[in-house]
Amino acid sequence: MNRNQFSYQVNGHQINLPIDPDHIALKFYEPFPRSARSKFVTENKLLGEFSKRVEIPGEKFTIFKLTDQTKNEPHVASTAFTFLNQSDEIKKVIPVFKSGNKKVVATDKIIIGFQSTDLDSALLLKKYNCEKIEASYNEMIVKIPESADLFDLMRLIELEDGVVYVEPDFITIGSNNNRKIAYSFPESIDKIDDKKDLSKLQYALKLTMAEEAWKIQLGNKNIKIAILDEGVETTHPDLKEVIEKSFDATDDDAFQEPNSWDGHGTACCGLAAAQHKKFGIKGFSGGCAVFAVRLAYSKSPESEWITSNSIIRRAIDWSWKSGADVLSNSWGGGAPSNAITNAFNRARENGRNGKGCVVVIAAGNEDAKVSYPGNLEEVLTVSASNEYDEPKTKFSQDGEYWWGSCFGAEVDVAAPGVHNLTTDISGSKGYNKEHNYTDFNGTSSSTPIVAGIAALMLSANPTLTEKEVRDIIKQTADKVGHVPYDRGHNHRMGFGRVNALKAVNAALRVTNNDVPSERLASFVNPPDEELNHLVGG
Repeated sequence: MNRNQFSYQVNGHQINLPIDPDHIALKFYEPFPRSARSKFVTENKLLGEFSKRVEIPGEKFTIFKLTDQTKNEPHVASTAFTFLNQSDEIKKVIPVFKSGNKKVVATDKIIIGFQSTDLDSALLLKKYNCEKIEASYNEMIVKIPESADLFDLMRLIELEDGVVYVEPDFITIGSNNNRKIAYSFPESIDKIDDKKDLSKLQYALKLTMAEEAWKIQLGNKNIKIAILDEGVETTHPDLKEVIEKSFDATDDDAFQEPNSWDGHGTACCGLAAAQHKKFGIKGFSGGCAVFAVRLAYSKSPESEWITSNSIIRRAIDWSWKSGADVLSNSWGGGAPSNAITNAFNRARENGRNGKGCVVVIAAGNEDAKVSYPGNLEEVLTVSASNEYDEPKTKFSQDGEYWWGSCFGAEVDVAAPGVHNLTTDISGSKGYNKEHNYTDFNGTSSSTPIVAGIAALMLSANPTLTEKEVRDIIKQTADKVGHVPYDRGHNHRMGFGRVNALKAVNAALRVTNNDVPSERLASFVNPPDEELNHLVGG
């Protein structure tokens, strides 16, 4: 197994896929009953426990962990690959790749990008004995022959006239942006009373001056926030009246209700858009509507997320085409993708009748450099701060030493990402087993706060372009955290911690021509004194 062969191109750059030395993916011959598979794995000294396998839905591949006893042997994955390929029980062996904290698998599907829809793709498919699965926007998802080597075939197709790119339709398995983070409930949150105004426990509302912003502008239900996640519980008392449309991109239908143990999307939705009422919590958008969009799920409690590039692409395209104004993405860390990047670009360029959807993406929680897709240009990448207005690190005084926000030049703004009270899956399966509310953290919780503020700005001024929204949010952020800002930017805090009141005020000033729209592009990196003059800081 030549490790150098596993590469592909994204936007002209070669992406080399590192092999995960601890895992391998197998496809058994059929029919081969589960009992026989279990016996094969148990008797095979290379493979770990059968009960800890990960079956990839719809792909007939199963990921197995390699045994600990092989860890000290050189080229373990290569040895396992060769040995298992020779087994009579195994039809195909493929490597598992690593991308941050995710496992990535390239099965038998690829995505091809074409220069034009006029190209006769049928001839190309016939030439390589491939089968079209779906096609749109000069891109096609294709199933390759089972006997073909995926990366070798990709390189051949890439040379064909009219082909812009070829990439695997990666299956991505791994923790989302805070699934494995333990929850530490402050004393006040530990005594939740569902019959009280819980917004008093939402410290982030005060830090970001959201309550003051609502006195000027409440969210307009004509502004829609798409929550792209693992599904949203549409019957939650704080959410049921704000959810307008639903879509499940994992199976292409309108039913996106999450598994009872998948509470992440419900928690994100509450921060972005929970209904303002006497009891419960208050979402930052304060009255905007929600599109609940499922793009991943876990198969069982405590198991990892599963999704694919084509699923994510489908979720993004459905969102902007259905009329979303803001796309909230509390996920990331997979292998870079032309198809996903192109879908985000379509949302930014074509959404809102050409004004563009505002794309908000979590920076990640690995206390490392921002990874894909948070490292894309022209999106809002959100890091986490805490209740002390500090950058969230493993050493910040919030006490959550087990995680830190990702950082880098790509970070645009920070938002509170520790101890955020929000909506939870109802009943005993959610994060909080006793209440309909939970303590939520990570850049997953920072991101919907910023998405909600963006929607509030569009409620105040729906004529803003997506770039104007991004620029205003950055330019009105507060320079907090006791960290240095170089030309207005810090790698952990971005351009500062978001300020909802200043952002809404600035959006309204654009309407009144006090800050002409054409000037917005000129102060992406303003001197601090000019920034303070512009926003009254």
